[in-house]
Amino acid sequence: MNILYLISFAGKAGTEKYVWDLMETFSRRGDVCHLVYCEEGELSRKTAAAGYPTVRMDLRPRHILSAARTLARYCREHDIHVIHAQYPRENVIAVLSRRFRPETRVVFTSHLTIRQGRIWRYVNRKITPQDACVVSVCTRGAELLRENGVAPDRIRVIFNGIVPGPLPPRKNVIREEYGLGEETFVFITLARYAPEKGLDALLASLAALREKTDLPFVCLIAGDGEEFDRIAGEIRRLDLEDRVIQAGYRTDAMDLLCSADAYVSTALRNEAMSFAILEAMSCGLPLAVTDVGAGRDLAEGCGFVTPPGDTEAMAEALCALRADSTLCRELGRAAWERASRVFDFRKSAEELRAVYENGTDLL
Repeated sequence: MNILYLISFAGKAGTEKYVWDLMETFSRRGDVCHLVYCEEGELSRKTAAAGYPTVRMDLRPRHILSAARTLARYCREHDIHVIHAQYPRENVIAVLSRRFRPETRVVFTSHLTIRQGRIWRYVNRKITPQDACVVSVCTRGAELLRENGVAPDRIRVIFNGIVPGPLPPRKNVIREEYGLGEETFVFITLARYAPEKGLDALLASLAALREKTDLPFVCLIAGDGEEFDRIAGEIRRLDLEDRVIQAGYRTDAMDLLCSADAYVSTALRNEAMSFAILEAMSCGLPLAVTDVGAGRDLAEGCGFVTPPGDTEAMAEALCALRADSTLCRELGRAAWERASRVFDFRKSAEELRAVYENGTDLL
């Protein structure tokens, strides 16, 4: 099968990891995977370096119809069987390309959990009945797709996932690098410095936690982004310099996770299935996450789920984890087991392969 993955920005976030993992998985099985993108980034450079057909096209909003024609021509030249679009605009382009090459099947994965406006709801009602399938990576996302006018009979929930493995050994990277004592409890979050990630709420929760416990703790934030310096100012304003570590962008995320005691996410919106939370679960970390996107799907039985923006509720959850080492161990073990059982990427890939071949016919 020839599969084309369509994405505007080929950067380094969770969606790009999703695409890369699928390309790697299906190419090993003999499929030919192509990447078509608009803005260059880590994903496009990686796919090109790995030898995947990687093509840049103008997918900007004002060029949607011409992009559809160009995409159809590429599909015809390379006998593409399936276009897997990653966001709403890419889905519109992919579906319109079928006007010029109707035999190409289109699958659309929704990676965001947002309420779209009136225009997008109208577009969805017109466009999505022509999709072979609209994939939501979490339960809440499927609910929002229906509210956003997506054809209900096209929607299917296929959880994103990771390849399960044995529980990795604990490490001590964070304590050694930052000179922390063994008695210091380490929370960790992997997050881009962007408004939707709720880092202000995280700081407010940590400030509240400081008032609730005398036990030592720190929170390490691994990531970069446009709000890095502003958040640094907030850390100073709240007098949290001894409680928050801004580690910046790191390439050793798994080592960091294996060195922490609990994972926290204070995302406010736009999240669907967080790879960072999945990776934390695979390392046996208990969770304190907000009820955004797949937060409830992920944390069931292995952590705390709080309303987005409710800093007092998050502080209580963090306090419960900090106060009870037995609870942390039990929830951490449950997180690893849940990641292995429910969020097995191999199972997700098999379901997607069936969707590529049959659309929603197997539902």
